[in-house]
Amino acid sequence: MEVDSVETTFDFSTHVIPLIIQEINSAKEYVRIAIFQLHNRDVIKALEDKLKEGLRVEILTLPYDSINKDIRPQVEPRMKQLELMGAKIYFDKWNVGDPGRTTTAVGRWYLFHGKFIVTDKSAIALSANLTQEKELDAVVMFRNAKEKTKEFNLKFEQILDLFVTRDDSFDGTIHRRIVDISKAESEKIFELPENVDPKHREHWIRHYPIEMCQPLRSIEERLHLTPFDCRARDLFVKVINDAEKYAYMSTESFTDFDFSNFLVTTAVNRKIDIRVLTQTTSMDFKDRVENMLRDLLAQKIDVRTTDEALHAKLLLTDKVLLVSSINLNKINLGFSQSAKYWRENTESVYICKSPDVLRLAKEKYLEVLSHGYEVGIKLTEKLKNTVYNTLGKTFGLQSSTEARELFAKFILKKQIDVRKTIMKIGKITEKLMGHYHRTKVEKQDIVSALVLYYLSERKRDIDDLKENVSEIDESVNLSAIISGLEFAGFVEKEGTCFKINVEALFSESRNPKKS
Repeated sequence: MEVDSVETTFDFSTHVIPLIIQEINSAKEYVRIAIFQLHNRDVIKALEDKLKEGLRVEILTLPYDSINKDIRPQVEPRMKQLELMGAKIYFDKWNVGDPGRTTTAVGRWYLFHGKFIVTDKSAIALSANLTQEKELDAVVMFRNAKEKTKEFNLKFEQILDLFVTRDDSFDGTIHRRIVDISKAESEKIFELPENVDPKHREHWIRHYPIEMCQPLRSIEERLHLTPFDCRARDLFVKVINDAEKYAYMSTESFTDFDFSNFLVTTAVNRKIDIRVLTQTTSMDFKDRVENMLRDLLAQKIDVRTTDEALHAKLLLTDKVLLVSSINLNKINLGFSQSAKYWRENTESVYICKSPDVLRLAKEKYLEVLSHGYEVGIKLTEKLKNTVYNTLGKTFGLQSSTEARELFAKFILKKQIDVRKTIMKIGKITEKLMGHYHRTKVEKQDIVSALVLYYLSERKRDIDDLKENVSEIDESVNLSAIISGLEFAGFVEKEGTCFKINVEALFSESRNPKKS
């Protein structure tokens, strides 16, 4: 008997949903969908057709009040019609975290954000919600792969077990599992936050006991549910740390300051090509996002955005591809509440190591990136208002569009230069501390780093150096500082001027790496 070979497909485009419909249409026995949102009329029609053919259709999603009010009157009746036709619709009613600090989530901040589909013919991991919007999304799918369909079915069952199937008086086993671990402290874990509708009382988790959120042991090529199979933040950090050549990311939303700092640190300390495709707006974290973008640009990280609606969530390196539901936000990546607790949405992420898929993913990513534009353009646009107000309100001047744009570009350049300067002085300070075998930075160390920074620009005499340093602190004994740098071999005298000995400062033998 002839056995069909496994077929693997990857796409990163605005045509992901048509591919999904094609897979639904090819199903012969069942369709199981685990999805944050399902609104798309064509997808629902395909499911109706499968129900008429007698197939088993199961949908795991969020309750109807998670749907935006403007489209809920159209979506809810269609979903209920599917149910009347025989579809099983499971609602994950559980919430995680504390929505008090955001304006966008109160009342419908459900924890499930995953996205995957399994039929008797295919297993599909995607970043797309099945909505009407035409968005840039990512998908990896496997056809005629019995082991993959088994794997994805087990993940579907895992979510049902955790959050849906009745266990004693609660939906899912999650309540019992937390109580078994935390016992006396479990009451606080299930405490409803302020200003949240009491209807959520039996479905609220502040955070998980750390024992439930697995540390990352290895990067396995399979579908993961975070944080239970591994913590999303650990996974992303590990994958990027393991990269040797490049790390390319796409995310609908990027607001996590710690992850941004991790990328900056990576760019400073390692020579890999880092690129980020993201949207540049945030309802709750506008200033933070703009500052993060400036930090990334200062390290020459290629950050771009698109005019197309960007929804894709992927991470690609020279070793692995992650197609996921994970945005680069705090609750999506997860974070430690204390040594005892971890807080994170339930996310899905597929790890792929196929060389053929990696090559295709890189090709498609770079193609999409090439049609985007640098986020500096967006930041410049926002700075035009600052220029307009400065010239108009402060000086009573009118200004042309071209004048405002030029001034805004100058401001952005200066803002980025400040961040470059901070990192350069930090790097010099690190090298000094390595030489002196100390980890605590003292005042004289910063002065030494500043002297070396000024000398990195050009040779200077003692008066020039004193003028620069005295602007910051007049009490500094600059002669003693320079003598110490000369003794260490970091500074050399040339005539009446001093110059930096770059080779001595940045020599690996002078600055051994810590084991």
